[in-house]
Amino acid sequence: MPLILPPLYPITPENLRGSALLAWAADLMDSGCGLLQYRRKDGPDGERLRDLEALLGLVRPRGGRIIVDDRVDLCLLADADGVHLGQDDMAPAEARQMLGAGKVIGLSTHSLRQVEDALDEPVDYLALGPVFPTATKANPDAVVTPDIQEAAIAHSPFPLVAIGGITPGTARDLWVRGFASLAVIGALSRNPGDVWRAFMAASPGTGASGT
Repeated sequence: MPLILPPLYPITPENLRGSALLAWAADLMDSGCGLLQYRRKDGPDGERLRDLEALLGLVRPRGGRIIVDDRVDLCLLADADGVHLGQDDMAPAEARQMLGAGKVIGLSTHSLRQVEDALDEPVDYLALGPVFPTATKANPDAVVTPDIQEAAIAHSPFPLVAIGGITPGTARDLWVRGFASLAVIGALSRNPGDVWRAFMAASPGTGASGT
């Protein structure tokens, strides 16, 4: 059964830890969020695991899920809901063997070729980006142009998630283009509940212009 993703897919800001991270997540959950990605590129594994377990303790009683960026081992240790892999991370087939059929696996792609190469992988969704310039990564991949985005959406049997530099003002066009969900980091780093509501107001279902 295909994975159904929510329209917005928040990713934890790199600088938030402990109680600040939980407050950020609680604000989103209170606003209607049901899926988060835990992303932290540095720091002690023990601290990362504690924050991940605390997030799960907050999110799961509210019916939410957490996907772990990159780290299959942390996903297993915390019994999170799945993992999101980059092109240079563990192969999806190996991750599936470790995680089993019940966990979600997502894979980042940055070109139509990478989308096509992923079609036979044991994944549940693909992310494509950056769809706009982004400051989240020090050396980001080239921006994926609208024509490539549309070709990827047409080719992929998996839900496709847009990522990279997305704001409430640019979200509507991406949803209309056919992306199943929008992964957002920077725009949600401050006042996440208010920004979440601004994104939802831009959703095609609201009739808002998104501008």
